[in-house]
Amino acid sequence: MRPAALREVALVLGAGLHGTDGGAEVRGTASDSRQVRGGDLFFAFQGRIDGAAFADEAFRRGAVATVATRPLDGPTLVVNDPIAALQDLARWSLRRPDVEAPAVVGITGSVGKTTTKDALSAVLRSAGVKVSATVGNLNNEIGLPLTVLAAGANTEVLVLEMGATHVGNVADLCAIAPPRYGILTAIAPAHLDSFGSLKALAATKGELAASLPPEGSLVSPLGVPDVAVAPEKDLARRIVFSAKRAGGADLWASDFAEDEGGLRFVGHLGGRSVKIRSPVFGTHLVEPLLAAMGGALALGLDLEETARGISRLKRTGMRGDVYRLRDDVLVYDDSYNAASPPSMAAVLRYAAETAGRQGRRLVVVLGGMFELGAGSRTYHREIGTLANDLGVDLLACVGDEARWYAETFTGATLFYPDAAAAASGVSGALEPGDYLIVKGSRGVQLDTLTRQLKKSLALV
Repeated sequence: MRPAALREVALVLGAGLHGTDGGAEVRGTASDSRQVRGGDLFFAFQGRIDGAAFADEAFRRGAVATVATRPLDGPTLVVNDPIAALQDLARWSLRRPDVEAPAVVGITGSVGKTTTKDALSAVLRSAGVKVSATVGNLNNEIGLPLTVLAAGANTEVLVLEMGATHVGNVADLCAIAPPRYGILTAIAPAHLDSFGSLKALAATKGELAASLPPEGSLVSPLGVPDVAVAPEKDLARRIVFSAKRAGGADLWASDFAEDEGGLRFVGHLGGRSVKIRSPVFGTHLVEPLLAAMGGALALGLDLEETARGISRLKRTGMRGDVYRLRDDVLVYDDSYNAASPPSMAAVLRYAAETAGRQGRRLVVVLGGMFELGAGSRTYHREIGTLANDLGVDLLACVGDEARWYAETFTGATLFYPDAAAAASGVSGALEPGDYLIVKGSRGVQLDTLTRQLKKSLALV
């Protein structure tokens, strides 16, 4: 954020100043006392632990004041709700009369948000645009305003993931950081235990389109429910993408292929086309890459510029990473990526095709898919059936929910209560030349398994 006097920040937040004259300069924000840097404003949230208990540590690390619900020993801005205050500060930072606000791109969807964010950021940076973007999974009511406030003063485009677990979440995030450009990556079963239905989920994702201004642009996949794209809303531009040529798609792909350098395909826009290479693995990633290309096109880049940027993409770790272990075991590590039925099916299909093409035995380690509501068992059983149909040679099920895969999978199966147990068991079950897939919901913590495999089976 651009620096601001503490007294100005207090005025914006309607906060009472205690223990300070407000003359200090605020240069950043933090909600974790361990991450405070000099000039930061520390927000003391109240939850299972009272953040105010860490105010002294924040001061020692250089915080200029703490935002809390009561006066503390050091400089304090007293507010009713520190989370609301954080959101208000982020909102104000994008509306300051003395600062030119960046263009805000909001990205939402059931799957593919992080890949799309990473790819769009790579394309924009390749074109010389100064970009700030969501780091990690900071895409909720706390993470998004922290991301806004962490943006550099020279940021031209702010790329924000917008997550949701309940109706209204995306609208709330759009109210904090109003987007001019929106990207919807996909609509698929996820968080159905809180949404209740796919229709409610689609409507929640559609809050992004509904929040766009008339001069705004929306990028969305072909074939999603109308409620997800607000078709009744007049926008300056709509770009519809598809992984294959289809009526109604403005941006589409053909000629998928893959080698040791990564994924390649041809992108088409109208009557133009461009060859694209990207150092990522998995043909199921074509759609999020197209979503990112659509976002760059909406921002004014041309098709060739998007192709150059996609070639420089670096994905967030443990999201489709490919590496070799001892005895030529090849690993596709998707252990940190969100797991939903469509993404799980896409990875399995990709793995089966790759293993078959390379003549490798296919070993699949799957954790459960969380937050799927009443239909969770059915979704798991469908993935088990797919694994059967694709010829998976060995299926390792990690966690309670993962046992449902085995109800319809008839091949060789291993069961582990958690990732720690699987770490030792899977390494002993691998054979030279295997192709190993690791995927499950983040809560299963399968990254524990992949880290252990890298240690125990490291190339020497």
